[in-house]
Amino acid sequence: MATKAEKQTKFDKFVRDFGVTELSRRLGVQPSAVWHWIDGSTSPHPANAIMIQELARERGVSLTLEEIYQHFQDVGSRLFRASSLKPKPARA
Repeated sequence: MATKAEKQTKFDKFVRDFGVTELSRRLGVQPSAVWHWIDGSTSPHPANAIMIQELARERGVSLTLEEIYQHFQDVGSRLFRASSLKPKPARA
């Protein structure tokens, strides 16, 4: 399993510094959606990603769309590799 240091990306750091509750409020989404983005199980809709990018810029942080979606690629791929989910055989 990956350590927290391995999982932290620029996107992760920005979201945690901004605050999950505040970010969800500003975007009009549930905090659980933001947590799903952080843990890599989902990624933000493009409109939300653009808004995240704008909020980062307001705070003096350069955060590209590539960095936002790369977080999902990096963290999500580790999540699924570590998963014990296996396909179930079809029933006859």
